Amino acid sequence: MPSVALSMIVKNGAETIRPCLESVRGVVDEIVIGDTGCTDNTGEIAREFGASIISVPWENDFAKARNVALEPIKTDWVLILDADEELDGDGARNIPQLLDAADVGGYVTPIRNYVGARFSRAWDRLSVPNDGRHPRAKGAPAYFTHENCRLFRRHPKIYFTGRVHELVENQVSALGLKLGSANFCIHHFGQLAEEQVKDSKAVLYLELLRLRVQENPDDPLAWVLLGLQEYEYRKDTLEGLRCFARSLALEPRLAEAWLFTGMIFVDLGKYQEALTALKQNRGAGKGAALCEQLKGDALQGLGRFREAGRAYRRALKSTGADDPLIESKLGYTEVKAGQQKAGLARLRRAARAVPQMFPVHDRLMKACIMTDRLPEAAEVAEGLAHALPHPKFYLRAASIRAKLQQWEESSEILSRGLVLFPQSPELRDAYEQAETTRKRNGEVAGGAPATQG
Repeated sequence: MPSVALSMIVKNGAETIRPCLESVRGVVDEIVIGDTGCTDNTGEIAREFGASIISVPWENDFAKARNVALEPIKTDWVLILDADEELDGDGARNIPQLLDAADVGGYVTPIRNYVGARFSRAWDRLSVPNDGRHPRAKGAPAYFTHENCRLFRRHPKIYFTGRVHELVENQVSALGLKLGSANFCIHHFGQLAEEQVKDSKAVLYLELLRLRVQENPDDPLAWVLLGLQEYEYRKDTLEGLRCFARSLALEPRLAEAWLFTGMIFVDLGKYQEALTALKQNRGAGKGAALCEQLKGDALQGLGRFREAGRAYRRALKSTGADDPLIESKLGYTEVKAGQQKAGLARLRRAARAVPQMFPVHDRLMKACIMTDRLPEAAEVAEGLAHALPHPKFYLRAASIRAKLQQWEESSEILSRGLVLFPQSPELRDAYEQAETTRKRNGEVAGGAPATQG
């Protein structure tokens, strides 16, 4: 039977490496770990599993470090994991049957990235609800999936390339070998780490991506990766657009560059420019849901509500799962297009599914106001203030009650807000105005000044 080794590079992975190595027990014949600068007891834990530890100088190059960790391996195949990952249980059952395919050089493997928010995006992928497949991720509401080759033949001409987001796929194909599809997955928990840890990684990736485009200025994908990091981490829209434009100058058909260009234009409110870019995105598959959602956003911004509705429906179909966020956008668009009954029903259903998601409830509230359902709008606003306490939510709920001339209720809402936010001048001013109005109306109704006790 062909043999398999686990190859890893690790820096201070003591908190997570034990379950990682447990997940490959009985699957791999050898474990080689490249230590890129550990100052904790990662090595001691790894040796409990029979791992060989080699020192790998860190040179700001993930591919170089991984290739050093490949050098000692003598097995037929190599499995790649990081310390914050685990091999799924199907791996032990399914990997052996994959190793005898003579024409396959590697297997592209789905990697489940668990996230702390139900609605997340990474690259061109939207998150889907967590199905509870892995007990360690039971607290994560969702995950998104990406794929790369994590199981491949040990061959001197199969090695990693790319200073960051490193891959072996090109080397496998250059040998004339096929890339198969793995029938197992890898669970990744890095997105559940503390914000400080994620921020440190983002800073490192930005630095390495800048180095990557300096070294490979004619690589269109490198420019896309850098542009997305500039936009998402540094919030630099102009630099993001510049990087995507550079990528498209090199490869005008690169779908991801068009997609992310359109995404930035939507965020900037440049809806026609967004549509022009998104129409150039010829990609399909898992990125289709994001593309159609962005088209819907742009069309709605242009007031083309029926077209927006069709785009949102395509987005829902592409997700392959219920998505209350997209459904609420569709419902709001339907109301705008005059389909009040269907749109409100959809908005209410979405709001029930995510009781603490502001944009969904905000759309329902606005739709109720547009259709002269102020009592329902007030209830939605008050529910939002209760679920997500914030001065502006209490102010909004109180203002709707004021429009209904329900002065006592308006005053009470503001009073509750002041209990939580006593230092808010906006709440204090609104409360004083509401109390004045309430007392004045009480005087008018009673025909005499209210008694001061």
